[in-house]
Amino acid sequence: MFWVWIVVSMLVVVGASVLVGRMLSQPPRQRLSRDERLTALKASGALKHRKSNRE
Repeated sequence: MFWVWIVVSMLVVVGASVLVGRMLSQPPRQRLSRDERLTALKASGALKHRKSNRE
């Protein structure tokens, strides 16, 4: 029974390391430019208090 627990724990550790490795190996998401970020904020209504948005 002792060896069964060792095998199970090894499988858990190997599986977790494979999952972390896959998550880290994915290409990073492209960052939005300043203009794209401002457009997204304006579209969401987050900048209603600014004078430039009052029209």
